[in-house]
Amino acid sequence: MKLQKSSLMMVLTVVTILALSSVVFAETTIVHWQHHSPAREAMVRRFAEEFEAQNPGVKIVFESIPINDYYMKLLPAIAAGSGPDVFQLRAGDVPRYRYYEVIQELQIDHELAAEEFIPSTIDYLVDEDGKFYGLPTDVQTIVLFYNTEIFEEVGIEKTPETWDELIETALLITEREDGVMYRMGLAHGNYGPVLWSLIAQTGTEFQDENGKALFNNPQGLEGFKFAADWVVEYGVEDPDFGSRWTAFKEGELGMVMAHPAMLGSFRSSHPDLPIGIAEIPARKEGEPRTNVMTNWAYVASSGAKDAELASKWIEFLTSEEAQRAWTLETGELPARVNLLNDPVLLETEPLLAAPLASLNSAVPYPFEALSQMDAAIRAAIQKVTIAGESVESAFDWLADESEKIYRDVILEEL
Repeated sequence: MKLQKSSLMMVLTVVTILALSSVVFAETTIVHWQHHSPAREAMVRRFAEEFEAQNPGVKIVFESIPINDYYMKLLPAIAAGSGPDVFQLRAGDVPRYRYYEVIQELQIDHELAAEEFIPSTIDYLVDEDGKFYGLPTDVQTIVLFYNTEIFEEVGIEKTPETWDELIETALLITEREDGVMYRMGLAHGNYGPVLWSLIAQTGTEFQDENGKALFNNPQGLEGFKFAADWVVEYGVEDPDFGSRWTAFKEGELGMVMAHPAMLGSFRSSHPDLPIGIAEIPARKEGEPRTNVMTNWAYVASSGAKDAELASKWIEFLTSEEAQRAWTLETGELPARVNLLNDPVLLETEPLLAAPLASLNSAVPYPFEALSQMDAAIRAAIQKVTIAGESVESAFDWLADESEKIYRDVILEEL
């Protein structure tokens, strides 16, 4: 059967429209994985909707995975070639994943990114040529939370600015009855980034390129001893007191060093808790309030189906607008220089002033093997505060253990 010319043109037109439609609306997916928190998941899903609206034909397939399962699921998926296109890594993991070519260089303006992000947040994310293999997210420093009502009760008019003032304040807060502590003055809870922050404040180096423990010196020992002395010398922290978070929420702890994101946790269960936040005190007057910063990074898999689009999604997630919203919603700090004194952040949440200022004194976490080194320093402090070992013996063990971790974790993987 022959078609009339007009009918033929109509068929061709319909076929052309359908063909063009298939091009315009063909879906390109970006599979995105990251570790879970309710606030983080809600934010990423919102960002995904916004990104999809701005990029028709793109679909973000998002999976939020509990942190304890995250690497256990990620590593086998990568090995099997079925992993995500974009995913989170601890910043310290980026160099090893880059070495193994598991992740790829981002298709961004590298020079501009170096200017826009706070240097300590990108320390692990760039190679020797200044090329970015990730952009920072989930930035956390160490700050000092304090109970403003307790401060007023005991007559403390200003937050401590030095180690000596910190202990003086903690002693004023601490209360015992019949030898039993019922209000702690101060706590670190043996948390790695807090303990390493106290050591970092002495000005020591940490590890050389061969894994040698450079912190094994009188300065490093001073910081380690100060942390242990909260328990054994000054008696302002009690390991048997229970959860420091519960104690702070219940008004049974005056000061606690922690990540700024704990603000949201405290308020979620105790919205009327009288909270103040300050930068952590310096070792001595006039010295910097050094604190150890931890962060994650968004990276693009070397097997990403569309490398340019994956990079574009990562830039979207770490844009100035996204990071402002991220900070206000989740308590994670921004990584962009322009947000350090952002009026919107400071007006919306005045308690962010100290956390934002702490970024100026933050140094990158000093080891690539974060979880292993955190466990090591926690064990070392407990050797002193629980097992009764000498500070010197426990510190020597920590130095040896750090070198062993480097051999077992870093060198073995490379």
